[in-house]
Amino acid sequence: MANQKNIDIVSSLSEKLSRAKSVVLTDYRGLTHKQSEELHRAVKKVGGEYVIAKNSLLKIACLPAGRPVPNLTEPTGALLAYDDALAPLKELFKTVKTLGIPKVKFGFIENKEYSGSEIETIAKIPSREILLGQLVFTLNYNIQQLAYVLDQVKNQKSKVKNSS
Repeated sequence: MANQKNIDIVSSLSEKLSRAKSVVLTDYRGLTHKQSEELHRAVKKVGGEYVIAKNSLLKIACLPAGRPVPNLTEPTGALLAYDDALAPLKELFKTVKTLGIPKVKFGFIENKEYSGSEIETIAKIPSREILLGQLVFTLNYNIQQLAYVLDQVKNQKSKVKNSS
């Protein structure tokens, strides 16, 4: 019976791993049950999932999912991002910033492997919407400045023409 349970867990994990746009593996030691539940909810709101699995089952699940088999030694939680590859990472790092845990081991974003510190750097990148807003603001500001300078030039020419 336990064997069938493990087979079902591996099958479910493999399906989730193959569907995920990004996967981040963490050492969740130190998270209380309440903190873990809060992390689960926060990640789920942005199209992700945080699962805790035995290292041996997670390693087996990586093979059919086409993911590299990680060398796992500590207890492992996996952050899986389905809709947006980065939004769940941002939620994870909000928890890390607040609690100092879980410790990010490494991860994959769009099948490229990154270290824990690289994942953290990527998670700090503003969202696409924020970046587009900043671009529009910058372009608008520069256009306003150009209009102001051209208006000043026009006024100077008017003054010169009127004084002649």
